[in-house]
Amino acid sequence: MKVIDYVKDSFTEFKDHVTWPTWASLQQDTVIVAIATAILALFLYAVDSLFGNVVIKNLFELLR
Repeated sequence: MKVIDYVKDSFTEFKDHVTWPTWASLQQDTVIVAIATAILALFLYAVDSLFGNVVIKNLFELLR
């Protein structure tokens, strides 16, 4: 049966051939991703606020 063989081979692949990260490495990578996400969020907030203010000011001037 192809499906059963596929599941068995997948299990063997995960068990024997995948290199899982250590707990310390996983924690370090998580901190890096969290910091990068926060920096990106702040940058996008600043850009959105800047463009929002520019568009709103120009839109009000056009409507006068």
